[in-house]
Amino acid sequence: MEQKDFAEALSECLDDEACKQVLGDEARIAQAPEAPMNNFFGDDLFTLLYLREGPCSRGLVRIRGSLEEVSNQKLSRHLRANAAVVLGHFVLSRHSKVDLYARGVSHPIEWFRLARQLGSVIGGLAYANVLLAEANQSVEFSLEKDPLPRLVWDSKPEASAPSPSDRICEAWCMGARVALRHVQRDFTGWGTEAFGCALACVVNYLTLLPQQQRLTGVSPLPQRRAALAWLKPLWNRLIVAAPEHVLDPQAYRMALVEQQLAVFMRLDDLEQGRGDYVRAPVAVDSLVSEGGQIIVIRGEIPDTSDRSEKDYLKRYEVLRRPVALTSLPDLTGLEAIRRALEVEFPWAIEAIGTVMSDLLARRRHGAVRLGLSPILLAGLPGTGKTRFAQRLSDLLGTPNTVINLAGMADVKVLKGVARGWASNRPSRMLEFIQQARVANPLFVLDEIDKARGGHSNGGDPQEALLDLLEPGNAKRYQDIYLMAECDLSYCLYIATSNSLAKVPEPLLSRLRPVYFPPPGPEHTESIVQGLLADLARSWGLPEGTLMVTPHQTALLRGLAPRELRRALLDLFGDEANGAVYTLH
Repeated sequence: MEQKDFAEALSECLDDEACKQVLGDEARIAQAPEAPMNNFFGDDLFTLLYLREGPCSRGLVRIRGSLEEVSNQKLSRHLRANAAVVLGHFVLSRHSKVDLYARGVSHPIEWFRLARQLGSVIGGLAYANVLLAEANQSVEFSLEKDPLPRLVWDSKPEASAPSPSDRICEAWCMGARVALRHVQRDFTGWGTEAFGCALACVVNYLTLLPQQQRLTGVSPLPQRRAALAWLKPLWNRLIVAAPEHVLDPQAYRMALVEQQLAVFMRLDDLEQGRGDYVRAPVAVDSLVSEGGQIIVIRGEIPDTSDRSEKDYLKRYEVLRRPVALTSLPDLTGLEAIRRALEVEFPWAIEAIGTVMSDLLARRRHGAVRLGLSPILLAGLPGTGKTRFAQRLSDLLGTPNTVINLAGMADVKVLKGVARGWASNRPSRMLEFIQQARVANPLFVLDEIDKARGGHSNGGDPQEALLDLLEPGNAKRYQDIYLMAECDLSYCLYIATSNSLAKVPEPLLSRLRPVYFPPPGPEHTESIVQGLLADLARSWGLPEGTLMVTPHQTALLRGLAPRELRRALLDLFGDEANGAVYTLH
């Protein structure tokens, strides 16, 4: 019911003669025969309006129609649920002039509960909102400003942040379960309001934790994690379906994806003791807050009697002091990075969206340190997966290196080689951090599907990756050569693979798979321009030095990015020799 209709009906039934026409005196109310639903949950106005013969005031026509609909069990559940929502809001609007708990006045929560039972997710959220209002609380939320909701006191602006009751949290959970019933029907009949209510129930339940848990010290996180088994599939379907009902579907979908990432990070923070409800001491030697630095090697590096090895070990003493962390660009900078990637990789919009939504969610959530959940780019060979990861790193301003896993049959590169062997060395991660002096570089794990453990005692590289990709284990990563515990939890990882079928499930569960499609012939010009810029940078030439003609670009059309690079090198080599370049 529109707010204008509520105000008009409210005025007529409470302030004008219409109230007297319907209610009459107390004797008339007492003599009223039975009406459906226990006299409409004990509401005298509703009972007499329903039984009234003849016309009623214009403002109450809609209310009487809703009473007839909600009590007619031959009508569809959808229509009855909508009528119950209208009646609940009407009773709620009367609260300002009528004692809500007075005799003869129904409680709006009864109508919203009925609507929820009949399958209305709008009624489900309204039920929770009434409970919040009774506790003098409300939820503040604006997707444009912050992906996460905030619970506030309505009457205690200076008080500390409140927590919802268990009953309110249960109401949000029940609202989400109502939405689950509509998945098989593809949310038929839903509009923007229904989708908004369903999303609010999911997000509120996962992020706003109950007060009782906080007082007793019992964490609600296991319950939330267990609920994700059915909440996440529902949530993903809502993210797909909801944008179809707004003016800018792509922007709204991206905002919803960012919100989902922010919620997952919130849960991770709480589990790791960085939230409001679960607190754990932070080791003072593991994190230096000033200047965005961390100490990578917290303990001592055991000494050696070998003089040459002793000098080599001294290089890694720098990691026992604070090492810089690359900062996360601001929102304007991240949007510029997105546009640059879309120009260079127009065929990989989905991969760009996944990466950027993670980064944007972190920034909007207040993060200032560059971080990125491990990603797996899956696609055919030669589609530009590795170059995309390297280009992203360049734009973010953090160092990167490629670790080729194809054919790797042991863990030497990932774990290091023990002292005493001729090939002894630290792990590649520690080597690169020591060289770059940055604690959160990007490692490109190339062709992760082709790494296989050998039959010797060299270990399985895919199993070694499990520790690197798990933040808790990476924080205490053991380097075999340095014989020290190292904090590699800030490193970024983008893996590439030609197929998901050959990636073991435990490893796949630690990565977010993203399809990286092959470019089409129409993308040749974008690829050529990107490769020319790469060559100019690697050769130390000013930007724009290397150029090809439109005719030459046309001859290159249809080649894969890897083939294009070779063709460009052949082109410049042939031109240097004075040869005429042709493609067959």
